[in-house]
Amino acid sequence: MKSKLTLFILLVAVFISCKKTTNVDVKLSTSGKLTYKLTDDAGKGLANVKVSLFDRTDTYYTNYNILLETRLTDPNGLVDFGNLNPSNYLLVADSAKVNNVAYMVQEYVQVITGADKAKETKVTDFSGTFALAVRSYNNNQPLKNIGVVMIPSNKFNYAATTAANLKVADFSGVTNDAGLITFRIPSNKQYAIYLYNTVTNASYNYNNSVSVQKDATVNYSMNIYQL
Repeated sequence: MKSKLTLFILLVAVFISCKKTTNVDVKLSTSGKLTYKLTDDAGKGLANVKVSLFDRTDTYYTNYNILLETRLTDPNGLVDFGNLNPSNYLLVADSAKVNNVAYMVQEYVQVITGADKAKETKVTDFSGTFALAVRSYNNNQPLKNIGVVMIPSNKFNYAATTAANLKVADFSGVTNDAGLITFRIPSNKQYAIYLYNTVTNASYNYNNSVSVQKDATVNYSMNIYQL
């Protein structure tokens, strides 16, 4: 009889333990992650580039971007902004250089709840085409073998020699038989155009403010007077 009572107590204990429920806390993610990589044309990461992260604020009266933080890319060209609230963020890199030419990178990247966003950008994609035609004041004919120098406007000195301007130029070349020359230059960057005689190095003419938009083509003309 005693053994039956013991068995009954054990069965009751097992039944009660089976009815016990376990509470599990489930936390839903309310943020996403963002990593950003800058590369050159060969896919190599660009190190020590300053990347600024902005959030957009819209009000009834105006729209503007708020700087959240600035970080430098690591040796692989990568910057990790970690967890961010879902939003469409503006990324700006204003010190990225390829072949010693500085590019201005500006683009929006969307961060989604619970997702890891890994964005890779080729810096030179932020460029446009600048096509220059050089003609004569005398007879409006195209001029070949005219030296053309593209200098960042903040480095241009109209009183400097041709040799000095060539040292600070991003791009240089000479016009073809049709008096034309084309450059692929960084977008949203102000340039001075400097024209010179490739035989004497004497200056012909200059213009201190030209630029192109990303993926756009600008056709431009300049005239020079030749004796």
